[in-house]
Amino acid sequence: MIRRPIVTGLFLVCISGVLIFLSGCAEQPGQGFRIEAIKAGTPPVIDGHLDESVWQRTETVWLKENHTGGDVEDDRLSTRVMTCYDDSMLYIAFVCNDPDIWTDYTRRDDYLWKEEAVEVFIDTDDDPDTYVEIEVSPANVLFDSYIIDPVNIDIPATAAFDLPGIKTAVFVEGTLSVRDDTDKSWTVEIAIPFRDLVTDRNKNVGPQSAIKINFYRLDKNRDMPSAGYAWSPTGGRFHKPAVFGKLIFK
Repeated sequence: MIRRPIVTGLFLVCISGVLIFLSGCAEQPGQGFRIEAIKAGTPPVIDGHLDESVWQRTETVWLKENHTGGDVEDDRLSTRVMTCYDDSMLYIAFVCNDPDIWTDYTRRDDYLWKEEAVEVFIDTDDDPDTYVEIEVSPANVLFDSYIIDPVNIDIPATAAFDLPGIKTAVFVEGTLSVRDDTDKSWTVEIAIPFRDLVTDRNKNVGPQSAIKINFYRLDKNRDMPSAGYAWSPTGGRFHKPAVFGKLIFK
């Protein structure tokens, strides 16, 4: 397999990961970001509480500062993500440390990214410009859309897409939208039927298929700068499918 490097010198060739000629053969965006989902013998209950045994056994990844790619040094703001699956569903969990948990949004497909939210982007076919976007707020409000042009997004058109079988739940350890106290964390559980992720290009979505994915969080605390976190950092806006990582079914 020939990999397409980012060329930083004349006559640089990268074949099967082997550098031919000196000078920097840069790593592809998103390369090396992979998360393993383990199979759940019993499906987790989608209630915002991660007390099922599968969540104790699954791999955990931590979100990074999106602009710099660095670790989130303040543990009060850290975010971890876990995944698992069964024959019909993909399950995702976020645990967001957060001293100021709030949202004003109440309706499905409200513009959650303007406040606080977690986000998942899922690509199941070979077209890098098409993928599902899922957002959940601390009040368990859902935004789901299907992106067909990540550069010029028609938000009302994409938001007309709904995942019919998705389930979400949020548990808040704190007082939601009370801004003058100190909260601890909010936990999100998401269950997505594989059948909802089928596209014209890939009609066989499930544990035997290849899935590209990225996880994000938007955090806006009082008296603190707004922040964006990502598993595979984009350096800017989140809609960069080239940096998606890989979801591996174990």
